[in-house]
Amino acid sequence: MFKSFIRHITVEYILAYFLAGYMAIIKRTTRWTIEGREHVQPLREGGDGLILAVWHGRFFISNAGWHRSDQPASVLVSKSNDGAIITAAAKKLGLGVIRGSARREGSDKDRGGREALRGMVKHIRAKGCVVITPDGPRGPRMRVQPGVLALAKMTGAPIVPYALSTRHRKIMKSWDKFMLPFPFGRGAIVWGEPVTLARKAGDADIEAARAILETRMITATHRADALTGKEIVQPSDAPKKSRQ
Repeated sequence: MFKSFIRHITVEYILAYFLAGYMAIIKRTTRWTIEGREHVQPLREGGDGLILAVWHGRFFISNAGWHRSDQPASVLVSKSNDGAIITAAAKKLGLGVIRGSARREGSDKDRGGREALRGMVKHIRAKGCVVITPDGPRGPRMRVQPGVLALAKMTGAPIVPYALSTRHRKIMKSWDKFMLPFPFGRGAIVWGEPVTLARKAGDADIEAARAILETRMITATHRADALTGKEIVQPSDAPKKSRQ
């Protein structure tokens, strides 16, 4: 019954309105330290399409490092029930939305993966930016899945590692260690060195690019956590370390 209530269109609208407002408050009230501008600024100024890669657990505040004056940005959102709320919130923030995700292993259910891929390719070729979570929607945490590499190979667009952290926050006990930020504190945005993939890349090249992207994303995330003086969130199957 509760799920039916949540799915009601009026309730979804209210939740989306609240979510968008909260994300805007976090962005505007946080004192951001930004590193790695030199990795993303030339791409912004060049005006070509690009891919921003942010971990699923930090997706909530991914709007903080992008502005309406930059290239048109669209976010990839799954076709789940929660995705409907995220979609409405993203649109209120002026972001485009592309719906779909990869088919689960062992399932025949179409989750809109092919349609989403076509939408992302079209958006990038129109010189837009796509924000994607390479470890989503179900993990493993902070481990790059092949979808983002397929998109880069098809379009020739660079993948820019993108990490965010805030000092006032709560880390949830979810698979992705979802970070719930609180307003009026310090924050960090770290851009990593882009990863590119040739359209003629073979399997070995793709795996090498995947490993490099994963390393750069983890490094950027650790740096963002360190800049805010908080516990460093580790990827799945990695030893836990913390910053005092």
